[in-house]
Amino acid sequence: MIAVHARYRGNDSRRANLVKRSAEALSTLEGVSRFEVVGVEDIRAHIDDAEAACMLVMALLSDGNWAIGIGITEKGPAIYAASDAVGVKAGSVKVVVEKQKPSTDAADIASAFALLGHVLAKRTVEGREATSLVRSGLSQNEAAAQLGISKQAMSQRLQAAGWQAEQAGWQLAVNLMSRAAGAAQ
Repeated sequence: MIAVHARYRGNDSRRANLVKRSAEALSTLEGVSRFEVVGVEDIRAHIDDAEAACMLVMALLSDGNWAIGIGITEKGPAIYAASDAVGVKAGSVKVVVEKQKPSTDAADIASAFALLGHVLAKRTVEGREATSLVRSGLSQNEAAAQLGISKQAMSQRLQAAGWQAEQAGWQLAVNLMSRAAGAAQ
């Protein structure tokens, strides 16, 4: 079982409203159950699989204002492990993996997301636009046309945005989380 607990660490003066709206929006992601709002700054939900969890964590990391905890358990609700994992620093991802056999799964998953967070934090507005369009399923040509730029300019934006590193990190995170959750499924 996989769950995610996120704690808002931004400076918005209407944080309770922002957290509630974020929970509603994130609940619409495929593979994500309805988010529960816990207090003023915290939200948490069970996740169907590793790919959905990665999609969710990437969305939270892209925002930059959330501390994220991931819980993966063989038995029992993963939501409690996720709540135990959540930290206090925005942009951080901490992981608790509860398995019968000790492993380095939690540290490995957290490391993959630390690298992904670094890539996302360095991204320009133009890079975010380009990667968002390609991530949504558009080809580079289609994304370039939508932005009104050449295919070469689109390719340059993706390269500068670290698109290949994001894709490699994404696959690594999915594989690690799938392996950690494998015994539970």
